[in-house]
Formats: sequence, C-alpha cells, structure tokens
Amino acid sequence: METIVFLPGYLSPSAGFSAFREVFAGCRLLEAAPHPTPAQAEKAWRGRVPEGAHLVAFSEACVAAVRIAPEVGAKSLVLFSPYFRVDDALLARLRALREAYARGGLPSFVTAAAPWFFGSLLLGRGQAQIEAWAKGLEGRDLEAWLEGLLSLGDVRKWLRRLEQPTLVAVGAEDVFTPMRYGHEVTEWVPELRGMLVTIEGAGHFAPWENPAEAAALARGFIERYEDFLQGPAHWREDEGNAGPTPPLRFDPEAPS
Repeated sequence: METIVFLPGYLSPSAGFSAFREVFAGCRLLEAAPHPTPAQAEKAWRGRVPEGAHLVAFSEACVAAVRIAPEVGAKSLVLFSPYFRVDDALLARLRALREAYARGGLPSFVTAAAPWFFGSLLLGRGQAQIEAWAKGLEGRDLEAWLEGLLSLGDVRKWLRRLEQPTLVAVGAEDVFTPMRYGHEVTEWVPELRGMLVTIEGAGHFAPWENPAEAAALARGFIERYEDFLQGPAHWREDEGNAGPTPPLRFDPEAPS
C-alpha cells in the first residue's frame, strides 16, 4: 500500500486536502498540521514522515518537503504553487500584506490577499468559499507567517539534492506566485526529474479552486512516478478509481 503524506501551507483552507480523498483509493493517507514558517514546519515534520512515502505539498510547505524528501527516501514529490526564493516582486506583495494586516487585522489582510490568491473560478462566483477560507484563518499567527517568508531568502539550491520525480503544479491565474516560480523549480531540479503543469482557472490555491483537476494530476503522477523517469513514452494509461479512502490527520508534535 502506497503512503501519501499531505503537507499544507499555513494559509491552506481548514478543510485541508479532504477533496483529494476519493482519488487516492487504497492508499494510506496522512495529513500534517500546518505551521507558520517553513523552518517550523520542517522541524515539526522531520521524523514524522514515513520512509518511502509520496509527498504532496502546498505553497511554502514545499520548502520543508524538499528538505525532508531525501532524508526519508520519498518516492515522489507533488508541489502545488511552490516558491523557493523571495524576489523583489514577492517581497513587495508580502510587505503589502503585512501593512494591510497591521492596519486592519484579518479583514484587511483577506481583502488585500484575495485578488492575489484566487483565480477567476472563485473570484467570480465563489464568495462563500473565500469567506470560509477567511474564517479558517482566525486564530492563526499571520505575523509569524509573514515574517517567516520575508526572511526566507533564496533556497533554490536545495532542489539540486532531489532524486525523486517531481511534479510542479501552478494555477494558471496565480498572481501571488506566478508561473515563473514553477519554471524555476523545474530548472533547479536535476535533469529529467521535474515536470511543470498548469491548472486552468485557478490561482495560488489551485488544489481547492479546481480540486478535481488538481487531485487527478497528483494521482496520475504518483501512480506512474517510476515510468516518468524513463520518459513520456513509458507512461501508462490511467487506471480506474476504486473508491474513497479517508485520510488520517497526524499531529507532528504528538509522540508516535
């Protein structure tokens, strides 16, 4: 039985990766608790990720995933909306979000962030989903999240250590971390290890804006990760879905 470990970003919707349950039938599913900064997440998750698991990470959690993957001999990586450096453009967005939060707290942060984080699918007719996401942020340490990213710097060199097949999925309408960040990941991952795909109509929160396409991409890649290393000609046709398998949640701070 394959093990899939979901590593959420700190701003991930409170529902987590529950929308991915159905497509990963027959797998052992684990979902980590989010942490405000990549460094805190890496510290909390290290030693809790099973050997030989497949890692599915979102946003800044991708940084921790790339650090942990070689240590646990991960079989594959699926990185949604990843970024491994804070350049001038991202720095400006983070500073603007920090200013909005300082000025008006969570409501101001959400107002400023939504047009950067979400694509047309939700901005046009998904106000209820956006409101649910905002409610899920209540009580989270957004200041720590902001400061953690502002101090991230450039850690793209960590991608050079990867031996795992790596799928990078980016929302086609992601304004917060646009497509060029995804291209950077595949450029830094060793040759023939990285593949970049887009998710139409989605922004930064692609796994929740278009969950059916996002989950299908993740499943297809994980099922065929060994064939990927041999080139596209060796990829098999997708197989049927046997039904849902609910994921387990684990608390990285709790004893095994």
